[in-house]
Amino acid sequence: MIKSPFKKYVIIGMVVLLLSGGVWKLMKTDHERRSIAFSTDTRETVGQSETNWPQLRGPTFDSISADTELANSWPQDGPPVLWTRELGQGYSGFVAVGNRVFTQSQSLYQQSVICLDSQTGQTVWTYKCGWPYEGGGLYPGPRSTPTWNNGRLFYATPDGTIGCLDAETGGPIWSTNPKKDYHGRGTDFGYACSPVIVNGRVIVPVGGIDASVVALDAHDGTMIWKSGDSSASYATPLPIQWQGRSLIVTPLENSIAAFDVTSGKKEWELESSQGYDEHSACPIYQQPFLFIASPFRAGAERYRLVAENPDSPGEIDKKSGSGGQAESVRGEQINPVITWKSQKLSNDIASSVLVDGRIYGFDLKDPQSRLDRPSRGEFRCLDFESGRVIWSTDQVGQANTIVADQKLILFTDRGELILARLGTDEYSELARTQVFRDEICWTYPALHQGCIYLRTQARAACLYLGKAPYDGRQTVHSVQSIPRGRAMNAKWMIGGEREYPATVPDWNEFFVWYKWSLATLIFACVLAQLMMLVLRGYWYVMQRRFPDRGSVSPASAKMNDDSRSLASHTESCDLTDAQIEKGGAAIRLRRIAFWVTATLAAVVGSPLLNYWQDQYVLLWPFALWIAFQMTINVITWAEHRADRRRVRWLSRGCGIIFIAICALYFHLCRSAGYAIEWSFLVGLLPGFPIAILSARFLTKRPRFWIVTDLVFSALAYSACFWFSVIFIKWKLVVGS
Repeated sequence: MIKSPFKKYVIIGMVVLLLSGGVWKLMKTDHERRSIAFSTDTRETVGQSETNWPQLRGPTFDSISADTELANSWPQDGPPVLWTRELGQGYSGFVAVGNRVFTQSQSLYQQSVICLDSQTGQTVWTYKCGWPYEGGGLYPGPRSTPTWNNGRLFYATPDGTIGCLDAETGGPIWSTNPKKDYHGRGTDFGYACSPVIVNGRVIVPVGGIDASVVALDAHDGTMIWKSGDSSASYATPLPIQWQGRSLIVTPLENSIAAFDVTSGKKEWELESSQGYDEHSACPIYQQPFLFIASPFRAGAERYRLVAENPDSPGEIDKKSGSGGQAESVRGEQINPVITWKSQKLSNDIASSVLVDGRIYGFDLKDPQSRLDRPSRGEFRCLDFESGRVIWSTDQVGQANTIVADQKLILFTDRGELILARLGTDEYSELARTQVFRDEICWTYPALHQGCIYLRTQARAACLYLGKAPYDGRQTVHSVQSIPRGRAMNAKWMIGGEREYPATVPDWNEFFVWYKWSLATLIFACVLAQLMMLVLRGYWYVMQRRFPDRGSVSPASAKMNDDSRSLASHTESCDLTDAQIEKGGAAIRLRRIAFWVTATLAAVVGSPLLNYWQDQYVLLWPFALWIAFQMTINVITWAEHRADRRRVRWLSRGCGIIFIAICALYFHLCRSAGYAIEWSFLVGLLPGFPIAILSARFLTKRPRFWIVTDLVFSALAYSACFWFSVIFIKWKLVVGS
């Protein structure tokens, strides 16, 4: 017999359970219904493989589409917009098969693979593949574009998980994490390579020892082979054919390597850089030539793959890349021979394309692509045979490129969609429209059946580029209806730029910031003292000229709530230093001047220093600490006056203002494209005890207040600053 106090809880629990079962059944039925509809639709169109866009850079890995009958120009308000929607965080591109498109994204609580209807943008199914990745970071969300192959969808998450889904239903088939299993290196900013499927093998770079590149069985995800020792990078491997052999060319962190698809044997590896590097642009291949455009203004190189006879032709090589799992007959060895170099084309996030003997791509002049502004450089056309620049223009900007119907379709990082002529001896533009505004667009577009699928970091859009009028059922819109972004230019508040904003500063750069912060603190202290000397001099002169007014003004008498001794000195015409030092109001006035001066110096210090000298200095962490320490000071001072309602509300108000300042600081760091400066928020936590200890001295009235205030302020700031630096360096080591 259930006791009455618990009876209602049992009943409520049973009702919730029944309702949950009903909702789950409805969701499952709806999911199965949509899956069946998807299955029916795709079976009608999947056979048209030449018009699909099943993977990154299209069906042949070269950004060349088989679509035809595209418009030669667009209306003044741009091509028709079929749909636009908020998609969530991420940099994953679209793949399109039949009347479905697939991508990856993340929300506040999960990371997902998403299937959309290609014509309406409505969600068909969603598969949760992990927790959010750097949701509050500078580059939140997944980076990899999924790959469709033989009715399955393969995806990669930023932590290195490789998974396989049923493309019809979104149901999971298998998943594994070779980066974790083999201690992968080189992708500390998040795994960005898209899975490449060749001959039933899922090939991905990992960057582990004896597992630089791995091949998984597409059927069940088991290991087929692993090979190489170099650390990985962010570019997707390129499958090529060389004299009838299947190879996979993989850009790694400091080299370019080629592996045999069947056995995993490393055929060759070229050193391409030293130290930190991050290849993300895809190589280009036209047998027997391999073209590689490097980042960091390193230029481009073209190689010819030449056959060389080994010492023992026909010998069985039992040492395959898989550690003995496969055997291969050693035939001709491959030797890449450089044919030309050029400093006129350096790629970063936007890959070049090769068509009709010409290379089209953006030559990046900045050390790396910028998130806070469009990247500087020129879009160029180079002769593939000689490397000669045919034409160059600054009218495009950094752009990902698709070739279709003898046209160049360019999607720039400023959100512009451009249509240009192909094969001309000078840049010839046919049409241009601004699709996204106030957003940086790095994601590769996809072209499928006359529609182009574009994405920013947060939203997606589908535009119809066909020559014939769109005859679909839904209403089309103009590009003007697409919502604007929320960009904010914080450059004017700094007055300079770090050469590599996304990288962690070295110890010397941190010390420069720390040195200038202490100098600013000393400057504020000296300036506050000078201000008080001027005020004292002014007061002395006024007492000499108007002795009848007394030596203590009504304002000073009101501020001196701790000591009324100065009120009895109205008969005296002189106010000595000792008398001023005894007054609490004078010390509070000096301290207010000190903190106000320090705040102003921290805010305007960065642009002034960066304008005055070449060495980059950022005083934002110092300004953040000032707000933090002032808040602690007010709260500590209010502890002894808890009986006053106004004081309590002042303390609470300062706490709310400080939270707002932290949010503003975080937003400014993201707007400026800084990847690590927000980490100084973390340093405030371990520095909190020292800040409280300092506040107890900074709210008293010591005899030598200038020295004590300066010493304890420097101590509190040093603790917060170097705790933050240690956290940043520790995070870098753990990530590596």
